[in-house]
Amino acid sequence: MIIIADNQPLTRDALTTYLAGQPLRFAGNKAELAEALQAEPEALVVLDFTLFDFATPEQLLIYLRRFAHVHWLLLSAEFAEGLLRLFGAEPQVSFITKDCTRTDVVQAVYRISNGGREVCPSVSDVLRARATTQQSLPRLTSTETAILTLMAEGLTAKEIAARRNSSVHTIVTHKKNLFRKLGVSTAYEAVRYALRAGLADPVEYYI
Repeated sequence: MIIIADNQPLTRDALTTYLAGQPLRFAGNKAELAEALQAEPEALVVLDFTLFDFATPEQLLIYLRRFAHVHWLLLSAEFAEGLLRLFGAEPQVSFITKDCTRTDVVQAVYRISNGGREVCPSVSDVLRARATTQQSLPRLTSTETAILTLMAEGLTAKEIAARRNSSVHTIVTHKKNLFRKLGVSTAYEAVRYALRAGLADPVEYYI
């Protein structure tokens, strides 16, 4: 099943024409997309992120984690740095630009449906450049990882301390250390990292 997640009639109609003969379903917003994915948990979603109602790339990441067997083909005139930073290393996410031809779209869908991945040349160049310059992810201790996971569940330092039979001072110290390692200054930014790293349960943040 191919789900066309698009609220722009022109794009939706064009994709419908391109993919004629394929089983199609349509979603015009996040709620409709969630409903479709619950019914089709192994679907291929064709999505223009910039024109859909995801407010941030992290919201889309929640869907990726929640619907782990879904494949995504992202369309865009130009992909933002934040989007590529989050999804460039996700094997179930493919990228093609809107200057692609009908043949490009059909071939991309075929390749993805057969277990492959499609990344257009312009995105591939960006990802390759990032791979050569990106530093390795920070190494957190098992305690820091556990605390980050509990933070992502919405627990305060006091609640984490009670859960781990520790003092609030100790938890605060661990939080400061993991903030420093992650290069963040707020719990919100740390939770974003936890989502990207798969440490947080996306169901807790599902919108």
